[in-house]
Amino acid sequence: MKNLYTAYFQVGMRHKSLNHLAVLIFLLLISLHAQAQVGIGLTQPKAFLNVAEGRTVLFGADTVGSQSPNPKGYSKMIWYAGKGAFRAGGLSSNVNTYANWDHANVGWHSFASGEDTKASGNYSTAMGFNTQASGGQSTAFGSNTTASGDLSTAMGSSVKAEHYGSFIIGDNSVSLGSYYATTANHQMVMHFAGGYLLYTGSGRQDNFPSGIQLLPNANAWSVISDSTRKENFRTTDGALFLKKISGMRLGSWNYKGQDVKQYRHYGPMAQDFFAAFGHDELGVIGEDKSINQADFDGVNLIAIQALIKEVEALKAENKSLKLAETSMKAETQSLKEKMQQFEKQLSTLMTSGTVSTISK
Repeated sequence: MKNLYTAYFQVGMRHKSLNHLAVLIFLLLISLHAQAQVGIGLTQPKAFLNVAEGRTVLFGADTVGSQSPNPKGYSKMIWYAGKGAFRAGGLSSNVNTYANWDHANVGWHSFASGEDTKASGNYSTAMGFNTQASGGQSTAFGSNTTASGDLSTAMGSSVKAEHYGSFIIGDNSVSLGSYYATTANHQMVMHFAGGYLLYTGSGRQDNFPSGIQLLPNANAWSVISDSTRKENFRTTDGALFLKKISGMRLGSWNYKGQDVKQYRHYGPMAQDFFAAFGHDELGVIGEDKSINQADFDGVNLIAIQALIKEVEALKAENKSLKLAETSMKAETQSLKEKMQQFEKQLSTLMTSGTVSTISK
């Protein structure tokens, strides 16, 4: 576009001249009307408003040097061209945060928006309220979050990502001043006092048939297993399950590449589990590279139920044998008593001479 109007201004970062500001506004209005381009600090503008390279651009109020903060706070937008950094939003009168956007606290190629945010790490981002991203390439979102570890991320409220490559996200269930924080490099931490719901099905939220949940104050995942959301139920042959389990490769092992002395496990092979239990009369159950924990528990319960039935049958049989044994003992005792009585009678007869012995 042909320039109809151009202007050359040398505007310092803290230059407050109302005359220059009036001239700038005047030229901008003329340019808007004429669809011209305005250059500040250059003679060949490349856009409607083009500021010279390396010049800081400020819109709004600012503090100067050691000047005390504005008691009411102030809003502004700054482009730190020398650092390729951008700031937009506001700073309060808090003595700990009013200098967050000063040049010394601005990371190279960083971004901060909201109120009292601080992105002092190079390539860092801070957004929301009182968020701080001091780690290199770190990110802090939400309210009162801190990302001090390089390549770390903190999201939500009152959480801290203090380790390299860590990620933390949390709710606002803790009071201001209390924090949840990461404890190791490359770690993910989450805190939600209301629990977790992970749905994997499609459809309405009130009709998701599959997923898992972690209830408030729980220490383990719960599988959604509501009977009203299930269909096509089929019984199973528990005895057959026991037979299949007896033929599976069960033992200890470790994943390839892991330290054999530190990362050992017990359990079956997914291929064996799928071969044994991967199909019923209606369709496929699972796949041959992993084992669904709910199916694993289900197979175990079916096997336990079959064992319970076998044990109950053995108990009943044992009880019957015990009754028979008791009856036999009673009969044996009766026969013994009768024999003793017979022997006694026979001895009496022999003594009286009624019965004589025959000798050769």
